[in-house]
Amino acid sequence: MASTKSRNAIVLASAALLLVVLVRILSTPSSRQLAPHNNERGTSGVASSSVAGVTAFARINSSSDGSLHTASAKWKVVTELPAVKQQLAETQPLIPQLASSAAGLCTRLDCATKHDALEPSWVELSFQPRINWKAGGLRGDCVAGELEYIWPKYCSPTPSFGSWPSEERLRQADVHSNLLPQASMSELVDLLKGRTLLIMGDSVMEQFYNTLQCLLRKERLDVVHSMAHEKFMQATKPLWQMGKRKKPPKLPMEATNGMRMMYARVTTMHPDEVDAAVGSADAVVLNWGLHYQKMEEYTEHLQHAFTVLERLASQAGKAVVFQETGAQHFKSSDRRGYTTGEWEFRDKATDAQCACQRTEDFNVNTRNRALYNVLSSGDYPHVQLLPFYNLTRPRWRWHFGNCTHRPNGWNYHTCCDCTHFCYSPTMWGAHLHNLVQALRRTAVTETPTKTVRVAVMGDPAGSEPNAV
Repeated sequence: MASTKSRNAIVLASAALLLVVLVRILSTPSSRQLAPHNNERGTSGVASSSVAGVTAFARINSSSDGSLHTASAKWKVVTELPAVKQQLAETQPLIPQLASSAAGLCTRLDCATKHDALEPSWVELSFQPRINWKAGGLRGDCVAGELEYIWPKYCSPTPSFGSWPSEERLRQADVHSNLLPQASMSELVDLLKGRTLLIMGDSVMEQFYNTLQCLLRKERLDVVHSMAHEKFMQATKPLWQMGKRKKPPKLPMEATNGMRMMYARVTTMHPDEVDAAVGSADAVVLNWGLHYQKMEEYTEHLQHAFTVLERLASQAGKAVVFQETGAQHFKSSDRRGYTTGEWEFRDKATDAQCACQRTEDFNVNTRNRALYNVLSSGDYPHVQLLPFYNLTRPRWRWHFGNCTHRPNGWNYHTCCDCTHFCYSPTMWGAHLHNLVQALRRTAVTETPTKTVRVAVMGDPAGSEPNAV
């Protein structure tokens, strides 16, 4: 027993010494702190806030209630150790903890954080002038995070070069997420072998789906859209035509191991679309929050949807994951007394002179509190939660800003966007990590009795990888 204690003491002392050495190495100025060059812009500079800024960010985002936060500064140098990865995973909000976590969410100005600009001084993030759509959705280090703009720049298996910021530059610029655990697309694909994934939600959810499309191509995991998948989508299309919106899934993609995925634009809960989702996918990842203003209505809609989705999630080989609502950072009108960052309460005078504000969007947590309370009821034990608010909360500088003259014509002369995010590989890599962790807590890890494509098409061969 004594020798065992001695060995344990030696191991602990060695680990502590290693941690000190690593911290000192990371704190020492080096070539890694130099701003990575843009591919052809040639701008560079010293990253003045690389370690101190991340430490400050972690301190700002630490929380005694443990509700939304996934990492802290003390873990930043050892996130690759398995034990620490597990510790990080365990800080995700789990269903039994949600009741107490809901009470700890900030929903008032007096507890809201006023965010600092923590990015290194060489980072070019501003809200003016307008994004240059013709040049590929660019303004400084902001690349419009939508498929048509990221696909030619960051999604090829071989690096592409041009006048846009390099992926490495964006990684170093994003101090909010570049030290968080990351996941690869292969982890998600391996988890969903032979299954059908449906991402369902608003335009921010579509940005996430666009990144999944990008990563599937970048990691050489995609295959040509098969006739079998097209027939499946046509067979399930009538399910999506029954309600008011009539918007079936789009943007289908397939992986080498038979995983299929698609996206459905949904902004609020419609019962027919929930039924359609259950009939179209083995795994459903969804969110509605931003488009609700009345929390009683939101709660009622969540309860109705979760009653249906719980039946899917309880089956072997199936999964349902509901994403928290993310933050917006619109400037508010002091004259009207609003101080939250939501679009509905924005100062309309800023539409023409767009700038996003640094105050935390605390009012969005009324949606997350409603979500927490519904999930903590215990009525939907198989529906999992996907963290998102904390990832977006400090990102007030990472919005599109002035988006006038946009090709799709939306608010052509007055477009001010403090909702959608400039592309960041580490932001979405961290979110993908959280999704993989959430899915691993579901029944999707079990062998399904029948996949949705077998149920719809009636052909067992349709469930096999690479089936056409």
